[in-house]
Amino acid sequence: MKLLYATSNDSKVYNMRRRLENSPIEIITPKELGIKVNVIEDGKTAVENAIKKAEAYYEETKIPTIAGDSGLFVRRVNGKVLTDDEMIEYYTKLIESIGGKTTGYYVTGLALITEQGLFTTEISEDKFILSSKISNNNHRGNPLDVMAIDPVSQKFYTDMTDEDFKGLGHIFDKECVKFLEKNFFDNNKKLQKI
Repeated sequence: MKLLYATSNDSKVYNMRRRLENSPIEIITPKELGIKVNVIEDGKTAVENAIKKAEAYYEETKIPTIAGDSGLFVRRVNGKVLTDDEMIEYYTKLIESIGGKTTGYYVTGLALITEQGLFTTEISEDKFILSSKISNNNHRGNPLDVMAIDPVSQKFYTDMTDEDFKGLGHIFDKECVKFLEKNFFDNNKKLQKI
């Protein structure tokens, strides 16, 4: 079963494919389809922005589509869209101004559009430490990973191997899979039985 993931972020695609590697769901991307849809993300919540993205890509392709948006991941500051480096610099200074470390977490909204309709959820993710000191390793697609530390291992996310990262068992991974199983996989199984 093909599912379009409405993102151009290679890290998000990698992680979604990893989450679903033992399922019958095949993630495809806008890049693989050769399309790019400009979506204005001006919703008041992460779910509203996820809906905007899912609707836009579904309208363009008519392929079942999932989209996500996270509440902490802010690229627009004072009306300017920040580059990865500008984002890291902005948050480093912000965290520095409050003592060098703080605990944070993402609130991620997901929107799924299929022939059966629109399904949404909001997931409060695991807490992590944001540090004004940053890792020397490059991020895999989420710029703030250079300053995000796992509270258990005390490693920066960018210093972790893929196996380390998989072993964290993040709430988002579990909840995302449950959401897709309930609203995409189960609905498709029902359709196939008809």
